[in-house]
Amino acid sequence: MSHGGVKNTKNGNGTVAQETPRYDSPPPPPDGGWGWVVVFASFMIHIVTDGLTYSFGIFYAEFLTYFEEGKGKTALIVSILVGVTLSAGPISSSFVNRWGCQRVTVAGALLASACVIISSLATNVLTLIFTIGIGAGFGFGLIYLPAIVSVTVWFERYRSLATGIAVCGSGLGTFLFAPITSALVAEYGWRGAMAIIGAFVLNCVPLGLMFRPVPEPRRTPASEPMLPKSNNTPLKRSQSTEHVIRANGKVDENDVARLTLSQPALNKPEQKQHPPSRHGSGIMQRPDVLYQGSMTSLAKFRAPSPDRIQIPKEEREARCGWLPCSAESKAALSEMLDLSLLVDPVFILFSISNFLTSIGFYIPYVYTVPMSEEMGVQNSAYLISIIGGANLVGRIILGFISDKPWVNRLLAYNLCLTIAGISTAMAMACWEFYGLAVYATTFGFTIGAYVGLTSVVLVDLLGLERLTNAFGLLLLFQGIASLIGPPFAGWLYDVFKSYAPAFYVAGGTISLSGVILFLIPVIERRSNRNRFDETVLEQI
Repeated sequence: MSHGGVKNTKNGNGTVAQETPRYDSPPPPPDGGWGWVVVFASFMIHIVTDGLTYSFGIFYAEFLTYFEEGKGKTALIVSILVGVTLSAGPISSSFVNRWGCQRVTVAGALLASACVIISSLATNVLTLIFTIGIGAGFGFGLIYLPAIVSVTVWFERYRSLATGIAVCGSGLGTFLFAPITSALVAEYGWRGAMAIIGAFVLNCVPLGLMFRPVPEPRRTPASEPMLPKSNNTPLKRSQSTEHVIRANGKVDENDVARLTLSQPALNKPEQKQHPPSRHGSGIMQRPDVLYQGSMTSLAKFRAPSPDRIQIPKEEREARCGWLPCSAESKAALSEMLDLSLLVDPVFILFSISNFLTSIGFYIPYVYTVPMSEEMGVQNSAYLISIIGGANLVGRIILGFISDKPWVNRLLAYNLCLTIAGISTAMAMACWEFYGLAVYATTFGFTIGAYVGLTSVVLVDLLGLERLTNAFGLLLLFQGIASLIGPPFAGWLYDVFKSYAPAFYVAGGTISLSGVILFLIPVIERRSNRNRFDETVLEQI
């Protein structure tokens, strides 16, 4: 990655005029240093946030007994928690562009902690829906995206390793939080346990402060554009930027202060950022920011990076009018919600698959504990820990092999989802702890592909330049589906007085989500054939 060169042109009088240097891409990430501290902070944040979310089935069982509400209504708490967390992605991206990862993470941690602590005083399920579902969900949504973005902007060569380590905190958090939550509930009741965990969420505040911006590289002769030497000549101002450069390209010390390049919001979170254009300078406008795989094999997916030249004041005002804050949010939201993707058959099929997966994804996390307790299985909370441990191993292994050139990542993704769904449907054939432990291991390992490989497969299918837009839409679809799954499973129990229908639905939707993706190569071959036919007709 380079800043690009400087182009010389001749004026009518024969003098050489220096055109404005174009900085085609930000400097390469440092691939280390403080970046590893950022990885540690993201790892710990995943432990806390996902640990609480995925072990919520233990609280769910307590709420059923304490409030004596229907299983469908009670399940709305966790489904809204997950749905709001995912759907807050575009809003969080807008905030990150404006205020940076540190401030957004700290604000989300304070909001989530306060809402979880207040939940310990709840007297009905409706209160918990607002405090945990909406309040804590939005707080976690503000934390989730910066925890990924802050890692990816610090690494390029080692991005796969760094991001893999960070997201492994999710599996470890599920492994640890299930027995911890169970012990806290047994010792202090669900109210005391909720207050303690809410206070524990405050640890995300100092962790968020570790998300330092990537430092600007020191300007050296080697990093500066090569400028030809000549005698002093009058200054000329570029019409499209605020750069002031001598006509022959020579810049003296008095001019350096006026050579202002706008940087991404991550680099300067304390400064007020200008409303981004179609290709703005915010963090989320960087085309590879949500990509979690290795960047060493992505040359063919590289999109032209946005220009980093500062937009003149007049042009900013013309674009954004008199509402700069709302204009920035609108532009960032527009970037995350590119509706033109909805006419792409590959993206449509992938979205349907994600929607189906999300319907069934959280059902095992919520209902495994009450289902096993109904069977009379002892130590049922450890089944959630097994899912988390297997998920941790699965993410590491699947993330490692996905970077190998001989691996068909789409095929691996499809097979893992299909196996995860089939194993979930077969869970009802188990009747004791060890059988359920085998199911928990299989499900936890294979479902790791859904979390770890989604962005990688998206890049393979759509290209790197469309990742941010596609990821934003998928978050919305996943959020909507998560609102459907757990409550629907609870209502099925209320009707049939059995957890079997819920696990059959979860298994069916997850396995179907994997099976339908086998159609993508067929769609791509047909699309390529149509393009070839059109090319031939044009030549004729």
